[in-house]
Amino acid sequence: MAQMSQQSGQTTQSGMSGQGVSLSERELLQLALNETKMTAAAVNTFALECSSDTLRRDYLTILGDVHNEEKQIFALMQQKGYYEVKNASPQDIAQVQSKFSQR
Repeated sequence: MAQMSQQSGQTTQSGMSGQGVSLSERELLQLALNETKMTAAAVNTFALECSSDTLRRDYLTILGDVHNEEKQIFALMQQKGYYEVKNASPQDIAQVQSKFSQR
């Protein structure tokens, strides 16, 4: 059984072998964000491949819940400065629009 302690924003987990793994708050949040992304992808696939309309609606409800959790984790990471998003300049937007309008 593992023991967990928290000191100065870091979580340390040590097992019976005496070896420990230390993860920062940022790393834990990144892991949580990655897990919710993978969960959303899996639930989306389940919903798309579902033959029962009732079950499909249930999966879509779950997918909405997972997206909400993902947004909360992302917002927390942004608030703590772990995930900085740069606003696109008008030039960047025009460049992307041009790229996709040529297809």
